[in-house]
Amino acid sequence: MNKTNDPLNDSSDLFRQALEASDHAALIANLDGIIEYANPALLHISGYALDELLGAHCRIFQSGLTTHSVYQALWSTLQGGGVWDGDLLNRRKNGELFWQHLHITPLKSGKKISHFFSSATDLSEQHAIQQRVDWLSSFDTLTGLPNRPHFISRLKASIQEVIGTHQSLSLIHLDIDNFGALNEKHGEQEGDRILKQVGEALRDSIRQGDILARLSGDEFGLILRDSQIDEQHLETVQGFASAISELLSAERMQAELTFSMGIAVFPGDGSDADSLMYSAAIAKQAAVAEGGNRFMFYQGGPENSKSARLDLINQLRHAINHGELVLHYQPQVSLVSREIVGFEALVRWNHPERGLVQPVQFIPLAEETGLIIPLSEWVLETACKQMRDWRNAGLPAVRVAVNMSARHFHMKTLPEQIAALLARTGLDAWQLELELTESMMMRDAAVAIGIVDQIKSMGVQLTLDDFGTGYSSLAYLSRLSIHALKIDQSFVRDITSNPVNASIVLATIAMSHKLGMRAIAEGVETEAQRTFLQRHGCDEIQGYGFSRPVPAEQAGQMLRDGRKLEPTLSSTGDHSQPTLLLVDDEPNIINALRRIFHHEGYRIVCANSAAVALELMALNRIDVILSDQRMPEMTGVELLSRIKELYPSTIRIVLSGYSDINDITDAINKGAIYKYFTKPWDDEILCEEMRKIFRDLREEPVV
Repeated sequence: MNKTNDPLNDSSDLFRQALEASDHAALIANLDGIIEYANPALLHISGYALDELLGAHCRIFQSGLTTHSVYQALWSTLQGGGVWDGDLLNRRKNGELFWQHLHITPLKSGKKISHFFSSATDLSEQHAIQQRVDWLSSFDTLTGLPNRPHFISRLKASIQEVIGTHQSLSLIHLDIDNFGALNEKHGEQEGDRILKQVGEALRDSIRQGDILARLSGDEFGLILRDSQIDEQHLETVQGFASAISELLSAERMQAELTFSMGIAVFPGDGSDADSLMYSAAIAKQAAVAEGGNRFMFYQGGPENSKSARLDLINQLRHAINHGELVLHYQPQVSLVSREIVGFEALVRWNHPERGLVQPVQFIPLAEETGLIIPLSEWVLETACKQMRDWRNAGLPAVRVAVNMSARHFHMKTLPEQIAALLARTGLDAWQLELELTESMMMRDAAVAIGIVDQIKSMGVQLTLDDFGTGYSSLAYLSRLSIHALKIDQSFVRDITSNPVNASIVLATIAMSHKLGMRAIAEGVETEAQRTFLQRHGCDEIQGYGFSRPVPAEQAGQMLRDGRKLEPTLSSTGDHSQPTLLLVDDEPNIINALRRIFHHEGYRIVCANSAAVALELMALNRIDVILSDQRMPEMTGVELLSRIKELYPSTIRIVLSGYSDINDITDAINKGAIYKYFTKPWDDEILCEEMRKIFRDLREEPVV
């Protein structure tokens, strides 16, 4: 160190020796924050050499994760002559984060502050211990999900957040049927394994913002948050059913293991966390009493359930006749023009006391009592008038899709009713689209074909909804004069990561086009899902990724504004540049690979997990993927096996340790991977091999 710049110049050798020998990291910086002294303890904890710190600014340690206000308070205190004491989350030279408790004191030369002296204690171990203690008190060690106390705390907070708003909150209590018998038969270790897998399946099926927990034993809880109470709740429940059914199928335990769910809605079924938990548990018990393997909404206690049901029927009849029903509209968007081409009309009951009531709570009741007929007629009339009003206001003419009930569809007078409705409202026939379900059509296929033909002859559009979830006959499907097939969201949800569902969707799109129909995907929530569907020829989408169902005023404003889908990354990117995807959960490996390929002319995309890699595969055209073998959650071979099914033209390469050679050889034999490289690798050899692969790719793609 240059003595002329050494602020310890005038200090005693004893003081210097104390600092050099101290376990506390110490530094001295000038008024501008430039480091002029650093002791060995600081060098050790930070990983920097002395010549790297001297002359550098103190911000060299900043992680970017400490809020700006903390640094503002720190410098304000020091520049005012005060002493600052506090914790900072800093970063070592190698990128690792570490906590420090700092005591920073101004040093004066005469009456003026000339330097700052900082002494710091490493708190990383204490923070790690505290985080572990906090985690154990709030989370279940088997599944990693929040535990019951933490769940109830989150439920109370969620209730407070929705009070006084138009948001809804639903609570689901899920119980695995006959789990005790399974434990006795297979042992607790096997039972724990199943519980862990059930937790993972549920976690994968929930939406962002929902809260999942393991309440106890084989019981799980879920808080559903939404800006509106609508069919999304039912879709989430059905997603649970699908996820667990797939798990049970894989485990070959369908006969042994089923599940029951109880659903309670705030505030109608409980005004606080305890009462809502109680109502959901009662609903779950009712589902079990009905034989299990089903879900039920809370209907009140046994003593008043009959009277409550009759009261609800009377209220619904009043709602239909006195303007309590409203329609919300969810846009349907073309993947070619990116413009709104239609809306699906979804009925809501604006109850004077309960607010917006879920359709799943009153539509089944309307079906049972016959009220579905006047309700459906109201929906049709209101939707058609809305389309006419928008057209008269000079807005673009689009379709409106209305869900048909089985009762209404099979009425002999339906074609005449539709014709009269179009004449009465003045709506062009092509603007009305009726959505029919597979089960509705297959109930009496011959009669259904006759009704469909009559309605189509008017020019009305027809869509087969929830395609793939029923028991349709392809022979009858080919005879139906249907304009579109609607792909159920249960297939769309994991389209970018599940080769089976992806294949079903692609087959449905191809079949739709062969039969001269449009393919519409519902439940599209992410850009990756949209890009995947667009790449494979899907015609239209709808889902939260573009818009939730909204009131008529907001829907009309979308048309007025000409709202469109934003261009995707894949549609705006440079497709001429060869693209390489690097996958590794270790940042230093990713950085090393980026460094050696930096001047090769590739467009390099990076992922730190298999899940991120699958997302990037959907969003980008990837020519070659180079993946680590040993990663948490999914190995490189497992990832590349999925990519082979989803993107067969992408060249798949794995980075492997010698101990993985058997897995790698097996994967090569099965065609999951094209080549593998061992760790550690030779930079020049790896670069040359990659050049050959990209040269071959330009000449003749390798599958």
